[in-house]
Amino acid sequence: MDRKEIEEKVKEILSEELGIKKEAITPEKRLIEDLGMDSFKAIEVVFALREKFEIDIPQEKMVKIHTAEDIIKYIWKNKK
Repeated sequence: MDRKEIEEKVKEILSEELGIKKEAITPEKRLIEDLGMDSFKAIEVVFALREKFEIDIPQEKMVKIHTAEDIIKYIWKNKK
């Protein structure tokens, strides 16, 4: 899976879990401020990412993720 595929899958997950259009999600969008993610939705997003990418995002890493790009970079760097 290349970086562009990861970006598309992350956008799909964020779109589905946050209830917003995929086209509205760009890498620089902030998860909380721009996309409206709250702590409950964050848990759902983490579970969806885990299922889709077979990757775990530890709590200490999740608190450092602020944008869609941060998610993409983390998966790209840690993919199996």
